[in-house]
Amino acid sequence: MGTAEQNAVLIEVLNGLLAQWTAPDFTTAVAAREGVVLDPGALTLLTILNNSGPQRPSALGERMVTGASNISKITARLEQAGLVGRSRDPLDSRASLVVLTEAGEQAGEALRRSGNSLVDDLLEGWSAEDRTDLVRLLARFENETGRVSAALRDAPNAAAFPPPADGD
Repeated sequence: MGTAEQNAVLIEVLNGLLAQWTAPDFTTAVAAREGVVLDPGALTLLTILNNSGPQRPSALGERMVTGASNISKITARLEQAGLVGRSRDPLDSRASLVVLTEAGEQAGEALRRSGNSLVDDLLEGWSAEDRTDLVRLLARFENETGRVSAALRDAPNAAAFPPPADGD
């Protein structure tokens, strides 16, 4: 198999993985294994806070690639469930941070357990060496994706495809 064919297979596999891992029924089912029953947006926001700590709503919007209105709605649902609260940003008293409550921290830990259990299920029968190789290669791929992504963002805004010539 040539490089172009390998690239096509890799892209197909990555698209398949992303589709499965981001499917709402998958994410909610994984969380439900540990008793966390929330909608996909709330699960994502809770996971971000659990992994990265308190965030401004604008930062959450950037991380979740959504607007302020959607972040406000998700935050309100999590506040109503007692999983998040708001506090003043110590760096800017005019801004607020979304923070996990004690119940939110417990839910975050349950999500972490559920994720660990899922990975154990997925890699059942894999050797320690294969697991190590997978982590190493995925981390390398993620780093390279970040590098290329930054270069693409910083590149001049050239057209992806040249405009058609007159008469085309």
